[in-house]
Amino acid sequence: MQRKQQQKELPPSSQNIMATILQSIPKEASVTKIEYEGPRIALYTNSPRYLMENNETISNLVNIIKKRIVVRTDESIRKPEDEARRIIAECVPEEAKLQGTIFDTATGEVSVEAKRPWLLQRNAKEFNHAEVTEKMGWKLRIRKATTIPSRTIQTINATLKQSSAERSKQLKQVGDEIFRPRLSQRTEVSLYTLGGFGQVGRSSLLLSTPESKILIDCGINPGARSP
Repeated sequence: MQRKQQQKELPPSSQNIMATILQSIPKEASVTKIEYEGPRIALYTNSPRYLMENNETISNLVNIIKKRIVVRTDESIRKPEDEARRIIAECVPEEAKLQGTIFDTATGEVSVEAKRPWLLQRNAKEFNHAEVTEKMGWKLRIRKATTIPSRTIQTINATLKQSSAERSKQLKQVGDEIFRPRLSQRTEVSLYTLGGFGQVGRSSLLLSTPESKILIDCGINPGARSP
């Protein structure tokens, strides 16, 4: 067992984080709400173009609060999927060879699949991410289309779309747990090595703090007849 004890300044509380964001974010960003999203803080905005063209705004905010921040578009500005799909088809250059679009309502993002995705990156001259995002209200994710259609990938995409409401709920619940007030002021961390730790593939680590216990890794012996 390894034990590590640190004497560091306690991180800011969730109330202080929210207050800092509200004080630091400019009015031009048009932030409508702030939510915890897993280990990140999500900023919902009616003006995604401003934050995309002024990256230093988010960078400075991250340096202040020491937390990961993602920018989301507010639900009120998101176009219907059919209309957004039409906007994408009009804006994507033919040379990129657009293959499909996948909408994720949990994050407000649309994945654009193309055979030549490098023509759609943020530094591309003929495809302005901020402009397209402003037109349709969905943030862009550029992906390379598969050479051969994959039924497995199609099933995964369909499952993600069907479970968008549940995923959004779970992300918020996990975020509330991560950013909740401290239950203990102790900062002691214990790492326990369990099982056949000396054997490759059979390691088991238990991370213990005054507030939680997390099983990081639990290996198995494929040749064993019993657990």
